[in-house]
Amino acid sequence: MNAYLDVIMNALLVFPLMAVIFTLPYIIYNYRKYGSVFSMRILIVYSFVLYLLCAYFLVILPLPSMQEVELMSGPSTQLIPLHFLVDIVKETPSDQPFSFFSLLHNRALLQMLFNIVMTIPFGIYLRYYFRCSFRKCVLYTFLLSLFFELTQLSGLYFIYPRSYRLFDVDDLLGNTLGGIIGYGIIQPFLRLLPARAQLDRRSYERGMSVSFGRRLIAFIADLLVMTLLGPLLYGMLAFLRLQLPSSALLLFCGYFALTPILLHGQTPGLRFMRFRVIALRGRLKWWQPLLRYALSGAFLLLPWLFGQIAQMLQPSGVPLNLFIRAALGIVYLLMLGRMTYLVGQGRMLFFERISGTRLKNLIRS
Repeated sequence: MNAYLDVIMNALLVFPLMAVIFTLPYIIYNYRKYGSVFSMRILIVYSFVLYLLCAYFLVILPLPSMQEVELMSGPSTQLIPLHFLVDIVKETPSDQPFSFFSLLHNRALLQMLFNIVMTIPFGIYLRYYFRCSFRKCVLYTFLLSLFFELTQLSGLYFIYPRSYRLFDVDDLLGNTLGGIIGYGIIQPFLRLLPARAQLDRRSYERGMSVSFGRRLIAFIADLLVMTLLGPLLYGMLAFLRLQLPSSALLLFCGYFALTPILLHGQTPGLRFMRFRVIALRGRLKWWQPLLRYALSGAFLLLPWLFGQIAQMLQPSGVPLNLFIRAALGIVYLLMLGRMTYLVGQGRMLFFERISGTRLKNLIRS
């Protein structure tokens, strides 16, 4: 039992790193599919990731040393179905009567029960959240078990010279049975849990207004596209032997003035996140997106401007300098929080009012 608890603790320690790697792609996926990131959905998906991590660690840990594996000489596969029954009989002492209590200490039986229990949550997730049919549940659970067994057979993807655990066909049977049990036992509780359709509906409803995070990802995507276009622009200017006072400003203005017109109110970043800029009245004019992005870009540059102001004041003492910088930073965070709140309430921001534009969600439920 302590060995299992140690493995679970290792999974809990690794999970934050996995969550960091997984978070940004998952957020982008939700914004593109639903237009929002729903907290209940995050809780379910992250618990599923943690479960898979625990199951995987239970399969591969503890890791032996290379010397230990090189000295192993036993079989690497067991391909006889239901051979665990023979192992149960072998594990039962001949001098003790065959009873329920003796089975509680039978290692072969406990191993089979462990294989069954390990994939019960997998069957629950497949039926509840992923809405899989019974056939798909059986297939996916079998494939998950096959992945675990092949991981063991390959010596952890050929890191070790041979397998350090047994590829057992009974493990495939036990894991698949566990998925089937999980698929069945969740049935009485489905009415008590929020339905997947309900989660989707609430996600789509939240996605009708374009959130601050969705806007930020689109803006970052546009900056990445501009970074890729920058060398092309500079190369063209060098070829034409033109010298402009600010090529970066030309790229910014051209990008945010031309792309919304050419792409019907969208930039590549907005198209990627599936929303567009539209005019409050009439058709969108070429200068409106440019003014919108110029004002929003100026707001993002406020920390740099605040730093310049603090440097211009040139206070005599270092603590006073730090105090001014901290005060300006707090002011900026308060402004950012206020803008985030207004976006959450579906209200217009200052650059939307000035430019006469707003954002329209393009995701349909």
